[in-house]
Amino acid sequence: MRTLLKILLGSLLLLLLVALGTEVVALHRSALPLPGLTAPPMVVRKSTTAPMPPKTVRLVVAHHSSPIKTRESALPAHNKAPAN
Repeated sequence: MRTLLKILLGSLLLLLLVALGTEVVALHRSALPLPGLTAPPMVVRKSTTAPMPPKTVRLVVAHHSSPIKTRESALPAHNKAPAN
């Protein structure tokens, strides 16, 4: 049981170190000036007032290949319930 707890604690600490190292690298990378980049990067968002694209309507043609027998049509005529 102690061995399992040691393995779990060790893996959690390793995961914490990897996450911390990733954050440190990301912070240092964003602080460095990139060659050839004169302006800071911009986030471009989609306009909420843009008109919706027109919808297209297509005709759907149904293909009737062979009639499908239902359970009711497979019963003999004398077993069917009378129609109202």
